[in-house]
Amino acid sequence: MFKLIHHYIRGRWERYYLKSHWHLILDLSLSLLVVILAGALFSLYYYRPNLPWLGSYNPPTVDLNNPPLEIDYSVATSSAKIQDGTILRIIFKNNGNAAINNVNIDFATADDNFALSRLELDDNDNGNLSLNGRELVLKQIKAGTSSALTLRIYFSQKNLAARKIEWQAQSQYFFAGQLLKATVKLAPLTTAAELIAKEAAYYTSPQGDQLGIGPIPPIVGIPTNYWIFLETSGSSDFKDIVFSAYLPQGVELSSGRSLLAGEFSYSTSSRQIIWKIPELKSGNGSYRLGFEIQLIPTAEQEGKVLPLLTNTRYYGEDALTGDEVGGKLKQLTTDLESDRFNSGQGQVVKP
Repeated sequence: MFKLIHHYIRGRWERYYLKSHWHLILDLSLSLLVVILAGALFSLYYYRPNLPWLGSYNPPTVDLNNPPLEIDYSVATSSAKIQDGTILRIIFKNNGNAAINNVNIDFATADDNFALSRLELDDNDNGNLSLNGRELVLKQIKAGTSSALTLRIYFSQKNLAARKIEWQAQSQYFFAGQLLKATVKLAPLTTAAELIAKEAAYYTSPQGDQLGIGPIPPIVGIPTNYWIFLETSGSSDFKDIVFSAYLPQGVELSSGRSLLAGEFSYSTSSRQIIWKIPELKSGNGSYRLGFEIQLIPTAEQEGKVLPLLTNTRYYGEDALTGDEVGGKLKQLTTDLESDRFNSGQGQVVKP
């Protein structure tokens, strides 16, 4: 291409320009005239003069009261678990007559109690999305189309006493040469409170005091007494907490009891233990129940590790949100896993 142009110019130079400079002046003048006329036509077309024979360019107009991009945000639940993140659904709809490119959405918290730590795409990325820290970028939305995506939002908690997350989303994009911005206050989130529950069986307390009576390891036909402790605390206030457990066959409830909170009951027919706590305050430390049990192993149980408490479950209601929290604890056995002095001595032996 360049060789052809060079060959053409060199031919004209040797044929015309060397003989007379008027040829060069005429060619440069004509070239300049073509550039001026092209610029004039371009200006007339885009600046819309009132000439009936000339077409006009009509750029997209923007109604600031009704921007072309409609964005809808919705959270899956108003309760948020800090470690699991929060699901946010976003729906985009382009109501304009031209494509919208590079839509930027920046998410941020509204106070210092929490900080937005990161974003994750919770569904497949089709290449039209990108994440940059706490910012989401949607590359293009064609005119008259809509799209949806799901994000998982993670927060970090700076103030452990605070439970309400106030946050917002700020979007911005260019349309028809104008920068359009919008800030939306998102639905507030309440962090899920944690209800902590523990259980342990002891023959000797962690301080070295003997609590139980009888042989260790347990002996066939001879009673051994153990102490069972249930304990609960919360990261926030709870109400209507209930612990439920069962004594297996061969284990009986003894008279020893240590009840620091709530109500204790036992059904001899169902062998079920119930511990009820009407109200738990997070600043009051742990709530604790201790009770004594007695095991008399049978000959058929020789060489076995026996259960002391089974099917221990707990439930409570978050005082702020009303959400129910609960779980199931591990079965306690004669192996006394929490007893540092007697653990592992749970197999029943002969007398």
